[in-house]
Parts: sequence; structure tokens; C-alpha cells
Amino acid sequence: MNDVNSDDEIRQQILELMNQGLSTLEIYKKTCAILFYQHGIMPTPTRLYALVRKGSMSTPGKAIQEFLAQQKEKGRIELEIPEMPESLKTTFTEALKETWRIASQISLAEAREENETHQKEMEHFTQLIEQLEVNNQALELQIGEIKQILAEKDLHVSKLQKEISDLETKLSLESNRLEIATDQCEELKSQLDKARRDFIAESHRMSQEHEQGLARLKDHENRALMEIERERQAANREIKEIRNALKLREDEIRQRDNKLRGIASELEVSGRELSAAQTKLEMTTADLQAIRSSYEEQTRLNGQLKAQIEQLSAKQNITQPKNSRRKTLKQSHD
Repeated sequence: MNDVNSDDEIRQQILELMNQGLSTLEIYKKTCAILFYQHGIMPTPTRLYALVRKGSMSTPGKAIQEFLAQQKEKGRIELEIPEMPESLKTTFTEALKETWRIASQISLAEAREENETHQKEMEHFTQLIEQLEVNNQALELQIGEIKQILAEKDLHVSKLQKEISDLETKLSLESNRLEIATDQCEELKSQLDKARRDFIAESHRMSQEHEQGLARLKDHENRALMEIERERQAANREIKEIRNALKLREDEIRQRDNKLRGIASELEVSGRELSAAQTKLEMTTADLQAIRSSYEEQTRLNGQLKAQIEQLSAKQNITQPKNSRRKTLKQSHD
């Protein structure tokens, strides 16, 4: 735990040195002083580089050598301590020099060992870099192939996007056509509804006229009444068939959303049915007109017959008095 705190404190001091704008070598040298004087740690290249992490791997070793040279130079200074015996001063100075010499040798040995280790690591890293360069070239070739594949895929995707765009355009056109067909279908339905209403109104009016005609002919012509009744029933059957056809068409129109693909054929069928209905309507109208003409002809004939009967009655009345006078004269002669 204390080592961790020490490393944090050392890194904080190193950060302050970096903020002062010092060179990398000076930062390493001052870091050596911090380790040696403040924490009692002999600096090594690995330790320095782990703390500073700046410059090349040879910079920490150079900084250690200059630091030790400076300390060796400082170790030559004579001790100036008052009242210290000369023999003790000499002994202490020699001991200090020996200590610096041993520390320097140890540090230099460790530095050489560290340098040899770093050299081996550098050779190993060089081999790794060469291998990585080879691998990088292979990867670049693979990347080139992948780029080519991606370019081909992009081209294929572009074609697909164009096809999708064309399909969307066609779909839009088909949707517009479908809307137009739906509008036409609605228009046909409206026309069919109007034709049905007009036909029902006309049929109702004609039925009323037909019934009135039957009422007028009832007392005069039983045979004409039966004929008109038969024609009326035929007309009603045709009306019923037309109504059923119209109802069937309405059901087909309500199911148009589920039969869009067959809408053209259905429209043709509807057109044929409408044409047939119109034809039947025209035939029924013609039949009713024929019945009306027959009725008018019968009325005219009845009028002529009635006139003839009246003439005959008049003649009979005129003839009867003459016969009576002749009978009276005959009786008188007798």
C-alpha cells in the first residue's frame, strides 16, 4: 500500500516537472534524484521509464549515468565540519567515497544489465515488428481484396437500389391505376344505382298505367285482360331478374377489394350485364308500348263495334214499326 502511495507521489512530482517545460533528459535526472534522496531507491532504466514513460528506452540509462557522475563529483568535496577530528574526517570522507564508488558500480552493473535486457527486448521487439510488418503486408493485401469485394458489393447494392427504385415507381404507377380503376368502379356503381332507381320508378309508373289499363279493360275484354296479365307477370319476372342481377352486381362491387386482379373482367361482366339489363328494359318498354297500342286498338275496335251495335239497334228500331204495321194490315184483311 505504501509503495502504491509512493508511486502516486512520485508521479505527481514528475507531472510537476513536465509542466515546468524541462527536457526529457532533465526530467529523468530529477526523477533519479527523487528516487535516490527522497525514497532511498536506486534508480534503474526500467523503473524510470515505468514512471516517466517519455522518450526512447536509452534515455533513462543516459540519465542514470549523468546522475551518478554528478553524485560522484559531489562526493569529492571535502567535509568542512567544525571541531571534527582530522582522522575522523578523513575516515568518514573515505567511507563516503567508497560508498559512492560501490553504489556507482552497483548502479552501473544494474544499468548494463538493464541495457542488455533492453537490447534483447529491442531485438525481440524488432523481430516482432518485422513479423508484424509481414503480417501487415498480408493484411493490406487482404484489405485490398476486401475493398474490392466491398466495391463489387456496393455496385451490386447500387443495382439493387436502382431496381428497388424502379419497382417502387412501377408500384406507384400500379397504385395510381388501381385508384383510377376504383374510381371507375365507384362511378359504374353510381350509374348502376341511378339506372336501378330510374328503372324502378319507370317500372312503377308503367305498372300503375298497366293496372289502370287492366281496370278499364276488365269489363270489356276478358281475353285482353288475360293477355295483359300475362305480360304484366312476364314484366314482373324480368324486373325481378334485373333486380337480382343488380343485387348480385352490388355484392360483387362490395367484394372488389378482394378481387382487384380480376377487376377488368368483372367490369366487362358488369358492362355486359348492364347492356343486357338495358336491352331487357328496352324490350319491356317495347312490349308495354305494344300492349298500350293493343289496348288503344281494342278500345278503337270496341268503339267501332259499339257504334255498329248502335247503328244496328237503330236500324232494328226503324224496321220493327214497319213490321208491326204490316202485321196489323194483315190482320185487318183477315
